[in-house]
Amino acid sequence: MSAKQMIAVLQELGYPKASKLDPKGLEWMFENEAMLPFLEWFCNSVSTANLLSKAEVEQFHSFENSEEGILEGEQLELALKNMKVSQDEHVSEAQLEQEIEQLTDSLERSQKRKQSLIQKRNKLSLHHTSLSHTQSKLSQTETRVRAQYKRSLDQNQTDNAKINTSLEQLVETVGQLSEIYELPVQEKAEEAMPMFLSQLSLDEYHQKEERFSQELSHFTKKKFFEGIADVAGQSEGSRYEILEINDPSISLIKGGGQEVNISQCKELSRIQKSFPAAKLKHIEAKLASTQADRRLETAEDILKLIQAGEFAKDHNSINERLSDTDSSLQMVVRDLEILSQDEIPGLIQESLSSQVSHILTGDYNLKLARQDYFISNQDQVIHPLVQQRARNEFLTMAFELENRNHRDIHRLLVAVKQLLQNHLKDWHARMKMMDDPMLTPAKYKRSTIDSRDGFAKRLHNVLEVDNAQQLFLTYSSLEEGADRLKQVYSMSCNQAETALSNKEEILEALEQNMHGCEEMIYSGSSTTHGQPSLTPPQLQSAMTQLEGMLGRLEHSIKDIVRNLEQKKQTLKSDPLLYKERKLYVYFFTNPACLRQLFDEMSSRLQAQKM
Repeated sequence: MSAKQMIAVLQELGYPKASKLDPKGLEWMFENEAMLPFLEWFCNSVSTANLLSKAEVEQFHSFENSEEGILEGEQLELALKNMKVSQDEHVSEAQLEQEIEQLTDSLERSQKRKQSLIQKRNKLSLHHTSLSHTQSKLSQTETRVRAQYKRSLDQNQTDNAKINTSLEQLVETVGQLSEIYELPVQEKAEEAMPMFLSQLSLDEYHQKEERFSQELSHFTKKKFFEGIADVAGQSEGSRYEILEINDPSISLIKGGGQEVNISQCKELSRIQKSFPAAKLKHIEAKLASTQADRRLETAEDILKLIQAGEFAKDHNSINERLSDTDSSLQMVVRDLEILSQDEIPGLIQESLSSQVSHILTGDYNLKLARQDYFISNQDQVIHPLVQQRARNEFLTMAFELENRNHRDIHRLLVAVKQLLQNHLKDWHARMKMMDDPMLTPAKYKRSTIDSRDGFAKRLHNVLEVDNAQQLFLTYSSLEEGADRLKQVYSMSCNQAETALSNKEEILEALEQNMHGCEEMIYSGSSTTHGQPSLTPPQLQSAMTQLEGMLGRLEHSIKDIVRNLEQKKQTLKSDPLLYKERKLYVYFFTNPACLRQLFDEMSSRLQAQKM
């Protein structure tokens, strides 16, 4: 069956333009698998017996236009049964032969149709067998898929139950955790016991700490400020600091600073300067005091003598004693003057260093005493301060540990929240996808596409169904687009097969040409003695001659170039020869210029002679 057979059938049927048809232009119809059954039936079954003449067509139209109507269906079959053939009808021999020929042709066509039907039956049986085999495979696959679906469903139910249990436990745990974190109600605040340190009220603690700080301040003020400030060299309102014994640069007692040390040094130098005069005055005062004491004792003795009445009796002894006393007094005065002028100033200078060391020793003893006092009293302050700081640091550390645990719990809760939100988003996406009408079977069959069916709309757009004049998208238009796509696919497959066959033909022709070229190039040479010769002997000899000619031509060109270079050098060295060459060129190319040059030279010679 081909396009030529179809054109022959059309010519037999009397189609007026059958002779103008080209078989190659109708090959595309036989490439469409959907049209092959119809074309096969048309070529094998349709004949002139199936055609109506013009008279019969006109008679049929007259019957249609008449009011009697046309018999159809059961009425037509009943009329054919009741129709009787007239006995007087005579059939001629020619008509019988014509009928025999027609019946013979019909028999041949029926046999051909029978053969084609048998071939179709065989093909359909093979197709049915393949479909049965495929169906058996599909039944096995269906059974396996059903079992897999059942297992998946059971696993899904198990996972769903586990997820529900986990969610219930999570809700319960979060509820218990929220109950732990909830602050107790004021009515039951006294009875309820807080679970965390941060839920405790620290007012009482702060009050006790404030009271302790006040008492400690009062004790410190009493020990170190009341009456001790003058001793320590501090004012009453100054701040008390702990004395650091290991650091000699820090001291709260008087004389601990650099400026104070400088002032004390100045004071010590002033004392050293004023000490001799003061010491002399001290000695003089001591001497005056001793003289006064002695005079007083003498007066008391005289008074006792007067009272005893012995003073008037012994004037001579008194005078002698008085003269002895005056002489001894003069000697003492003279000794004192010698001492005061010679020995006492030297002794005072010698005792100055011992006096300074005595002053410094006393000052440092005072400072050490004051420092011992402060050290002994500040231990009583340091111990409570250390306890207070330990309490504060312990409470801070407890709060920090609790805060760290709270942060860990918050981080876990945030991670659980994020995970649940992601699961919820995935669940909403799955629910949205499952809400697609294409995934759920409809109760009633619809002819139009649901407006919510995004998949069908996208498929409609992909198939490029022409819906410009349609108010609604229908499944029939979608099927038509699918049929057109199937036809385009089959045509593309046929075209691909045709292109492949053409390509194979071209490759075959190319291989033949290549073999011809190989035979021409190798020229019957063998590969037993090495590589074959890829050039024919004639071509090889011609190429050898051409290579020799090229070598001779290259040698000649080099000689010409060498000769030309020698001539150029000669022309450069001899200007007369260069002019001669120029005139020689003018003789052949430009005689008028040569004549003009000769005229100019003759005029120059005549001018030189004159």
